[in-house]
Amino acid sequence: MNFYLSNALIRCYQEYRNRKAVFHNKISLIGKLSVMIVSTTILQVNASGQVNNITLSENNVPLNKVLDEIRKQSGYKLLYNADMLDKAHPVTIHMENRSLRDVLDRSISDQPFEYQLKNNTILITPKANAFMDVRGKVLDERGMALPGASVKAKGTSLGTMTDANGNFALKGVETGATLVISFVGYQPKEVKAAANVIVKLEPDKSDLNEVTVIGYGVQKKSEVTGSISSVKGSALAEQPVASFESALNGRATGVNMTANDGVLNQAPTFRIRGTNSLSLSSYPLIVVDGVPMFTEDVSVGGNAASNPLSAINTNDIESIDIAKDAAATSIYGSRAANGVVFITTKSGKKGKAKFSYNAYYGNSKATRLAEVLNGAQYLEIKNEGLKNAGTYDPVKNYYGTSLDANGNVIDTRWYDYIFRTGNSQNHNISLSGANDATKYYFSVGYTDRQGILKGNDYERKSVSYNVEHKVNNWFKVGSKTNYSSDETSAILSTGTGVSSVSSNSVAYRLGFITAPIVGPYNADGTFNVIGQNVGIMDNAGHLTSTARLGYTNPVLSLQANSDNTSNNYIQSNIYGEITPLPWITFRTAYGVNNMYSRTNRYFDPRTNEGMSSNGSATGVSAKKETNVWTNTLTANRKFKEHSFDLLLGEEEQTTNGDRFGINRSNQSDPFYTDIQGGFGNVAVSNTANQKSYNYLISLFSRVQYNYARKYFLTANFRRDEASVLGLQNKAGNFWGFSGAWELNQEGFWANSAMSKVFDSFKFKASYGKVGNLSGIGDYASLSTYGANLYGGLPGLYYSAAGNPDLQWETSKKTDLGINFSMFNYRLTADLSYYKNNIDGLIFGVPVPASAGLPGANQNTVLANVGSMYNTGIELSLNGVLIKKDDIGWNTNFNISYNKNQVKSLAPGVSSLIINDVGGSSGMVSISLPGSPVGMIYAIRTDGVDPETGRRIFLDGSGRKVYYEQVPAAGHNQWEYEDGSIAKAVTTTDDGVIYKNTNPKFYGGLSNTFRYKNFDLDVMLTYQFGGNMYYATQASLMDYRFQNNDVKVLDRWQKKGDITDVPKVQDGDITSWGYSLPITANVYKSDFVRLKNVTLGYALPKSVMEKVKIESARFYVSGQNLAIITPYPGADPEVTSTGNATATQGFDKNMTPNARTFTLGVQVGF
Repeated sequence: MNFYLSNALIRCYQEYRNRKAVFHNKISLIGKLSVMIVSTTILQVNASGQVNNITLSENNVPLNKVLDEIRKQSGYKLLYNADMLDKAHPVTIHMENRSLRDVLDRSISDQPFEYQLKNNTILITPKANAFMDVRGKVLDERGMALPGASVKAKGTSLGTMTDANGNFALKGVETGATLVISFVGYQPKEVKAAANVIVKLEPDKSDLNEVTVIGYGVQKKSEVTGSISSVKGSALAEQPVASFESALNGRATGVNMTANDGVLNQAPTFRIRGTNSLSLSSYPLIVVDGVPMFTEDVSVGGNAASNPLSAINTNDIESIDIAKDAAATSIYGSRAANGVVFITTKSGKKGKAKFSYNAYYGNSKATRLAEVLNGAQYLEIKNEGLKNAGTYDPVKNYYGTSLDANGNVIDTRWYDYIFRTGNSQNHNISLSGANDATKYYFSVGYTDRQGILKGNDYERKSVSYNVEHKVNNWFKVGSKTNYSSDETSAILSTGTGVSSVSSNSVAYRLGFITAPIVGPYNADGTFNVIGQNVGIMDNAGHLTSTARLGYTNPVLSLQANSDNTSNNYIQSNIYGEITPLPWITFRTAYGVNNMYSRTNRYFDPRTNEGMSSNGSATGVSAKKETNVWTNTLTANRKFKEHSFDLLLGEEEQTTNGDRFGINRSNQSDPFYTDIQGGFGNVAVSNTANQKSYNYLISLFSRVQYNYARKYFLTANFRRDEASVLGLQNKAGNFWGFSGAWELNQEGFWANSAMSKVFDSFKFKASYGKVGNLSGIGDYASLSTYGANLYGGLPGLYYSAAGNPDLQWETSKKTDLGINFSMFNYRLTADLSYYKNNIDGLIFGVPVPASAGLPGANQNTVLANVGSMYNTGIELSLNGVLIKKDDIGWNTNFNISYNKNQVKSLAPGVSSLIINDVGGSSGMVSISLPGSPVGMIYAIRTDGVDPETGRRIFLDGSGRKVYYEQVPAAGHNQWEYEDGSIAKAVTTTDDGVIYKNTNPKFYGGLSNTFRYKNFDLDVMLTYQFGGNMYYATQASLMDYRFQNNDVKVLDRWQKKGDITDVPKVQDGDITSWGYSLPITANVYKSDFVRLKNVTLGYALPKSVMEKVKIESARFYVSGQNLAIITPYPGADPEVTSTGNATATQGFDKNMTPNARTFTLGVQVGF
């Protein structure tokens, strides 16, 4: 057992020990007898001391644990002051069969204690003059007192916090000890303990001290009360993407992206915390240096995709801050319901001028193309289909081979004529610097990319500058401008732009449906076409069931047609700041965002696209211009522990645009391939009603308060007036409140057990109201008329019914969060819960015919009638697992869970059904109360009948219905299990609400490794819990002349076969749902993707000094390298409907994703 002395007794003994050496010869007999009596009474005198078999092996354990083990093995008792051991250092010891004195010497040698062996007792006492009292003060970088700073004696639990004036006091600190002073947002500092210590802390360069954009201002991340995720621009610069948002997936919580790099310059589907509307856009507001951007694909009458955000060169981006909750977004009021993404471009940094050159070269290939039949397999399947349909004739009707010009049997892989290895290159040059008065940044960029589809190319040129000049100590001016021009071509349709996803010229579809037994050229070298279609070649004369073996000859179209869209972008702002007092700033800024577009198309009269018009040329011009004038007044004051920040602002924004074009047809001469050439007919194109105008006028304010950097409060308010809304509801108020509590700044925290575990710990909460008007037509609230001629006289007709009560959709958002860091900020975590209640959903409400509104469009009126919610949890973990001079390992893991549910629709409207999703039959979406938005609506299937090979459907009542294209004798095409005739199943009568398309879980895992001059970055992305309607399968299993997926080789052939592939019968398009939505085409969209791997090498400093450069790094990178998914289609990250809100999760003929490899260099001077 252990014996503990009182503090008074220990102090008596210390006094005795301190004086013993000086007065050794003079000490009185009484003193000696007193000590002897104490020792005899308490220590139970019984001396020995020789113990030689003690074995210890401990790593970094408390001293009291080591002493307790010594007690057990030696049999000695322990005598010490329990409180005294709080000042002990952890012990690491490894000794075997050693003496008691050896073990004690090793355990206590570097401790502020000493020991004595007294009669089978170990007495532990403090060393003479081992402890001292310390007083001091902690200051920030400006020399101001820093209240709430943590002061600890290194290696012990002894610690305290500074008071309101930055002062602190510690008693009983070991003499010569090291003090560790830390504060959130500042670099920890170590100093030697002394009687009086003054410590100045410098701002930390860690994430917690980084500046975050919060809308019309910035704030330290450690002080932010809203939910904001940040991504550094450097994380995107190496990615071979046209626009920054395509590279965000997996890098931030709450962000779910569907980005298909198989189609150049296509805008991804961008969601923050789920889908927030039924008919309006769910795309977040994008703000670049204070100017709102155009978003989503802008169609200008061609096949080419045009993403306005590709105007921003990713190499010019400094940071991306993604605001999610009401506290972070409500300063943008009526446009903030979908979140706000703040882009900050680069500016000059103080120091000498820096010149940099970044470049990469790469190539891309299509991944996971559907595996289709070769020539021999095709003949087997198609002739079997003729036999099963009863139309096969070995002389008059059969599929046979064709020969090429060299007499070889044709076996065409049409993918080889449509897809390619696309090469790309990207170059960026920048010059930047700053002095006391001026900051500057200039850059020039060039990008040239070939897509994986032939005829799909992208070229961009950009120039940008950012200049700021401090005229004097109270006046500052600046300007930021980005100009870029791009041109995108898409000769064959990619499923975007003006073409339907089921168009006969959709590139991917042509690759897998065109028969392999014919080729693009006839034996005489001419193109193999018959009318608009691919000819049957040597099958002429013995194949009567079809006159074609493909819809469009892609080789002819790629050679003879052209289709390109060019854009010119100007994004610019100029600003001035006046600071009449050190704590007041007035800023005025004027910004523009202009987009000028032109599409030119030419269709040769020999092609599918141009034959009906005998050749045509189309030209369309469009413009969109936005002007923003923003005025703000900010005030920042600090009174002791109280800090206040006030923002007052006013903003005016106008957007106008128009579009016009012409189409010329009936080509007079093959020489003419542009619109200015010779054509017989002229028609207006993309012109009628193509004029737009809207305005937004706003007042806004924000108040921020913090007390002693422990308690943070923020309030935002904005009043918007929008022209697009009804006369009665043009103005609205939006607001948000938030607060945060830094527990680690509390006095009780410093000496608690929690302080040993956490470096920082913050609670956050917010609530607010924001709006959504993105996607409302400029004149949607108005009843409008169209112009026409009647009998040669001008007239008007009723065009659309308006709604003077139309207002914005509103979101009321609740957010709760915890942020903490551990292990000296080596591990940081961010956990959030949110709920977003959305009211006033806008969609077209049917009105009764008795209302007298003519026409289908006029019989629906936009109204605010529905509600839904999104709720979820987000977790982000960042770890610095290894941090040494030559080796490092950083990791980030983030996961988001989101649940979406529609709560109500319009009175009398039980569901919102969207037929022909993406303009194609066979895909149907449904939204209804109690279910997520955009559910798959389909007719149930129940496999294949083993007896007959027929597809089994389930009607609306669940009764089995058997289908056979050509029924056997005595049977019906549609019949019940008992053989009686059945009604054909239809979506209207037999469709059911089937599966959710919204993924429930999504996120990413990234790891960055560093070893000396090498670095390796590996990133995974994932999603789970969603489903996809694989409509492409209906085309791949079309039993007409089209080629099929190799899955058809597992077809039913004889009685008793167990398979999920029905019997092949020529002409059957029903069994696989070509024009009917069926559950057999629904699959899980779960995946885990190896998104990116980058290996880099930086030249050693010694080499760079010789060649007179500051930095040089070479890297090789791969994107979309592998995927694990149950989805059988080309990729689960595609969509047939772009950014449409209620029809995600449908894939019909969409271009596969690209796998890209790049080799790059980054050089700085």
